[in-house]
Amino acid sequence: MQIRFDEISPQGSRYEIKGGEVLADQQDFVVRAPLDAQCALSRKGDAKVALTGRLQVALSLVCDRCLGQYDVDLESDFQVLFEVESAESWRVKDLDARIADLDSEMLDEPVIDLDDVVRQQVYLALPMKNLCSEACKGVCSQCGTNLNVAACDCVEERKALPFAALARLKK
Repeated sequence: MQIRFDEISPQGSRYEIKGGEVLADQQDFVVRAPLDAQCALSRKGDAKVALTGRLQVALSLVCDRCLGQYDVDLESDFQVLFEVESAESWRVKDLDARIADLDSEMLDEPVIDLDDVVRQQVYLALPMKNLCSEACKGVCSQCGTNLNVAACDCVEERKALPFAALARLKK
């Protein structure tokens, strides 16, 4: 959904995105329940628009340790400030960059792709490390058995540690 700055009313505009079309082509996860996102756009002048929103979606992710699928429900609040770049704005930004400027997204033209913003916010809400549980044991490095389901009979090889000699000197 493309929203032009001049389509946003002076009192602000509200948009709702429902369904899975926004996330249909993603390969990093499987959508279990349709996305529900509410967005509010408000103008902050001719060249700035503030977006606040909330999203909810249920996903299936792959655990990084055991490679099993697990379900996660995401809920996230977000804020983004969009600004149309101009030659003057870049000169000012070069001279004086503040922390608040890091939260703004520079645009070439006064158009916001709301579907893309929601997709980005879903990725930002994903966990840094995909774990089915904190106690996940992972897979055996030799035979590939999921250690959460069954124990394996592999013998653990003791490798020579490169700093073992230093540890002996310390004693």
